[in-house]
Amino acid sequence: MKNKLLQFLILIAFAFVTFVRAQTEILPSPTPMSSAAVPSASNRQMAGMDSMNQMAEMCREMMKSEKAAMPFIISASVLFGLLLLTALILLIVLEVLWIRYWVRILKQPQSQRTDQITTRSARVE
Repeated sequence: MKNKLLQFLILIAFAFVTFVRAQTEILPSPTPMSSAAVPSASNRQMAGMDSMNQMAEMCREMMKSEKAAMPFIISASVLFGLLLLTALILLIVLEVLWIRYWVRILKQPQSQRTDQITTRSARVE
């Protein structure tokens, strides 16, 4: 049981690392400089529009990769939520069982409880 739980936790860790790696950063490619000695106003405007177009393209590419990874991130979040819900349900069941056990023990007369304790301690020795 512990071995399967450990394997499952390792699988979740590898899946999380894979999702993090899917968020790669795309660096813009360098632009070649013009050979003109003194850039004119129109050249400067064109250079400004060029860099804006490159930034817009880079932003589009980043958004594509984020959109592609989104189903995996959502499924991992849902799986983690289901595991937490299962753990909570099991904890509630355990608490109910303990309450029933102690109610049954405490309803017994004191003499029977002490007899059970002495017989158990005698068996242990």
